[in-house]
Amino acid sequence: MSYGLLIYPAVDEALVGRIRRAYDPTVDIIKRHIPVTFPVPESLGRDRLIAHVGGILGAARQFEIRFGGLVQSPDHWLLLTLDRGNDELVHLYRRLHTGLLSDHATDRYTPHLGLGHFLVEGAMYDWEHPRPQDFDVARYEVARREAEPLTNGPTQTVDTLHLVTVPDEVLEWSGGQRAAPPEGLTVKDVYAFRLAA
Repeated sequence: MSYGLLIYPAVDEALVGRIRRAYDPTVDIIKRHIPVTFPVPESLGRDRLIAHVGGILGAARQFEIRFGGLVQSPDHWLLLTLDRGNDELVHLYRRLHTGLLSDHATDRYTPHLGLGHFLVEGAMYDWEHPRPQDFDVARYEVARREAEPLTNGPTQTVDTLHLVTVPDEVLEWSGGQRAAPPEGLTVKDVYAFRLAA
């Protein structure tokens, strides 16, 4: 098991749900979210992690976000990105990845909501080593067109971040060790951090 920190943004539930159901293999594992940290090992300790994140977020205030763009990630995801709140989230990511989380920072952080993953049939997902020939261009372009209305989303206030547990099998799939995401396992909330108004 690993831990991650997420935001659950308000979205057009019907449209996002339809797109994710068609294209996102993790739709039954995790609800729509913006990752604020990528998964970190359970060995860091739940209480230590809560104390670290709580210390950083204790000095943070609520902020506004708005979705505004669609991009392809290097590992073949369709991402809904921010045109408002992006800088605040990147800054928060950097602050969180000090101290206890300093060994878990990456230069690849882009605040986003994942809408779908586009591998050609039979390809294995490997987050660290994606292969260009595994990208399903045709399905991606269809999904991108379907997702266009999401780029004009309303401004919303981020007031809560969620610490969650991520099953090891999900990380095994994203690391290329499993052919498909696990069935019957879900990401679970373990703690909610409220930001000051």
